[in-house]
Amino acid sequence: MHEYSIVASLLELCLTHLQEHNATKVQNIVVSVGERSNIDKSLLQSAFEVLQTEYDSIKDATLTLTIEKILLECKDCKSTFHSLDNPACPKCESKNTHIIQGRDIRLESLSLEAD
Repeated sequence: MHEYSIVASLLELCLTHLQEHNATKVQNIVVSVGERSNIDKSLLQSAFEVLQTEYDSIKDATLTLTIEKILLECKDCKSTFHSLDNPACPKCESKNTHIIQGRDIRLESLSLEAD
């Protein structure tokens, strides 16, 4: 379950932001998860709930997960499109396509509280 290592890295990033901004608590963490990131959102949420208890400054924070849709680009006609099951371009029917969005996990925003 690599979700635990992802959450551990996410929490370390939150702690870094706390220090950089002289904040005391994390209120909300918004993370986008790509449709093709191979991450199970429920496992990510579960890992967060377990690991956040280790940090006083994060223990009351909420995690908001958003989905980043997959976006493919045709290398032949440069058209972009969304498809989970057919990588062929709907415009020119080429199979010369690649994923340009939807594989990543990204910290989108962080709400911090200062004294």
